[in-house]
Amino acid sequence: MSFKPVVPREPGTVKAAIARLFSQVGGVKRVEVRLPHVRKTQLYGYTDPGDDAEIRFADVAALTQQNCDAAAEFLAHLAGGVFLPLPAGGDDEVSRLTGQVARESGEAIAALLDAMSDGKITPAEARRVLGEIDDLMRVLAHLRGQVASRLQDEVGA
Repeated sequence: MSFKPVVPREPGTVKAAIARLFSQVGGVKRVEVRLPHVRKTQLYGYTDPGDDAEIRFADVAALTQQNCDAAAEFLAHLAGGVFLPLPAGGDDEVSRLTGQVARESGEAIAALLDAMSDGKITPAEARRVLGEIDDLMRVLAHLRGQVASRLQDEVGA
């Protein structure tokens, strides 16, 4: 059962992001289990645009995990970026996908550049390549993390 907001929220607001996070967690009942120190009425206040209640950052962090990333997406957008979660399969899955994603994304980027050569890009052209570019960014971010951790291991040694 997911969280079904009753009060309309303006997209792109903190209240909308928290409502989406609650939904990703599985609804208010599941949020209550993860935040036992917060009353149910208070939880609803965190998502109500007419209520001044604000959730603590530590509580948002406690709710954020794989597939419950609405807050990470919201914050990344505020910071001028995007949040692209890494593939769920771990290092083996990333290693398997790396070459394939790099090849396909190279082709997608070439297609995107071709599509943009006339100074425009149609929605169909954008849809065709956007997912592949996101996949490449996820793999590159994971690989960067692996390389950075090896450097950190060397510094720490």
